[in-house]
Amino acid sequence: MSEYRARPQNASFLQGLILAGLIVFAGYLLNEQGLIGLLLAGDRSGISYLIAGIWLVLTLRWLWLLRWVQRQYDLPTDFDTDHREAILARWLNHGWFAADSVLKLGLLGTIIGFILMLAPISKLSGYDAASLQAALGEMSAGMAVALYTTLTGLVANLLLRLQFQILSDAMQEYLLELGRDNS
Repeated sequence: MSEYRARPQNASFLQGLILAGLIVFAGYLLNEQGLIGLLLAGDRSGISYLIAGIWLVLTLRWLWLLRWVQRQYDLPTDFDTDHREAILARWLNHGWFAADSVLKLGLLGTIIGFILMLAPISKLSGYDAASLQAALGEMSAGMAVALYTTLTGLVANLLLRLQFQILSDAMQEYLLELGRDNS
């Protein structure tokens, strides 16, 4: 007959909810100040939208995984431990990969922004004030793309790393508890 164990005081899901609440609150404040709109409008490449989308999907997945780990404490302890460990490792690796990917997408946006910034120089036919002023305007738009995508990638990377570190700690705690119960 399967043994059931009492749920230990695993606070990882609650920590995740607190972190998610703080992120939502910070996002609300940034949106109220118009900074999120400025960031998304200033990125002509659209990479910031992609990064934000990846972050949002992975954040929802992270919360689901934290809840999944918490629910595992209610399952029988005679289930295949190696199978659970493999599932947890695979899901955690997806999070680390996504965290690295959003950072690299931010750097890709930086390169695209620099290309957009330097493109107006090749179009200059003369050095009169009007053409230089137009070129500088286009150059600043390219620099905005570079900086905004870098910022979006860095912030998403830091948040995902923090989130998946909490998940990693929860998974390790669960696997240690599972190992104690099976030995």
